[in-house]
Amino acid sequence: MYRTYRLIIILFAILLWGCGNNNTPIANRTVLVYMAADNNLYRNAIKDIKEMLQATVPANNNLLVYVDAPAASSDSIPKLFEIKNNKIKEICRYNKHNSASGEVLSMVLSDAMRLYPAIDFGLVLWSHGTGWLPQGRYDEIKANSPQYSFGLDNKQEMEIIELEKALPTKLKFIIFDACLMSNIETIYQLRHKADYIIASPTEILIAGFPYDKIVGLLFAHNIDYQAIAENYMKYYKQQTGVLQSATIAVVATKHLSELAHNIRSGINKDSILYLHQDSQKYEIGDNAMFYDLFDYLQQAETQNWEQYLKNIVKYNDFTPFFLSKLKIAKSYGISIFVHHGDTLSTEYKKLDWYTDTGLMLRK
Repeated sequence: MYRTYRLIIILFAILLWGCGNNNTPIANRTVLVYMAADNNLYRNAIKDIKEMLQATVPANNNLLVYVDAPAASSDSIPKLFEIKNNKIKEICRYNKHNSASGEVLSMVLSDAMRLYPAIDFGLVLWSHGTGWLPQGRYDEIKANSPQYSFGLDNKQEMEIIELEKALPTKLKFIIFDACLMSNIETIYQLRHKADYIIASPTEILIAGFPYDKIVGLLFAHNIDYQAIAENYMKYYKQQTGVLQSATIAVVATKHLSELAHNIRSGINKDSILYLHQDSQKYEIGDNAMFYDLFDYLQQAETQNWEQYLKNIVKYNDFTPFFLSKLKIAKSYGISIFVHHGDTLSTEYKKLDWYTDTGLMLRK
């Protein structure tokens, strides 16, 4: 009797705190929206989920949403949901954990792929963002700046190399609904993880992507990545005042290694060390760290970079000003980091971008 009772308790715990089996047939595509929302963005996560519920997910496709809410919310248990036919259904629930860790991201992705197998997979990474920067370093360098960190979970952050290792397979696409993630350091680190990356070189305003407009596009047989980005820009161009602020880029990862090779062999790195002062920056203020990569390269004048730009940046757009303060005149859609002193040199040298190019720009 005791053993039977114990078995019932164990089975109940599995049902309550885990993922069971699913007999879902192989779909055309499964898209996971990974919301690390254990932070001050949680209310916007709820808003974005409501937008997803308004969209139509085509037959034989799967839209999954993982949500980790703050401890103070009414339901802080991390959960995985399926959105289908304008309804949301709980699939899994997890013990409270750090969603800004590669281990948790990898686990959730594995669950999604196991329960909802598909010919290919897409991933939307939804949270704060600080580009490639290691945990805590963005705010350390920019002490007067607001906090923006990719995967921020109770002050914990996921670093880019950890993110790369967490992704288990080649994805169809990665969309960053997070600030500052269209930087060459991050994109290059993930070049073998996705065919296309959509991200912003600037901050993303709190409204994020208009999911009611883009969800259907994510499941097209031949995805129109430009249309996804255009819908993002259309939303912000319709705003007024400081809310009319946005940048976006659609990046094809196929030719990134070729770009890195030509930078290593074709640039006198000392000659462009300080040209960033004339380049397009992506942050407000005098201590900006992110500048436009291709604007920077054009100033090197060692070769014509237009062909690389066409091969890599398939679409980019921007509003004339960001938050009414930062003028954007010549954005090509991808930023590069400019160092303030040597405080991040050790971390930067760990990145594939530095390993393959030897390029470290300084202020």
